[in-house]
Amino acid sequence: MNSLEANIRDTKTKGDLSSIRNSGGVPAIIYGGTEQNEKVTISKKLLKVLMDKDNFLSNILTLNIDGKTQNALPREIKYDIITDEPIHVDFLRVV
Repeated sequence: MNSLEANIRDTKTKGDLSSIRNSGGVPAIIYGGTEQNEKVTISKKLLKVLMDKDNFLSNILTLNIDGKTQNALPREIKYDIITDEPIHVDFLRVV
């Protein structure tokens, strides 16, 4: 099973999200189950390596969030319309 390192983010504005993207991160959200939605940041470089595999959207990933692991399924990836770089990812929590 593939895994990704993720950090909890506390962003409130578009400027905060832009600074995450400019520093090589991708904002993401983990939803589903009985827990609250979690806003996280993942590395764009590691995400692109996993996205190059054909079955990325159908594989369960292990997200290491500040020392705690969660299984999640990638549900949607939003891309920049000019550079075709990932700018946001939605993960569905697997319970």
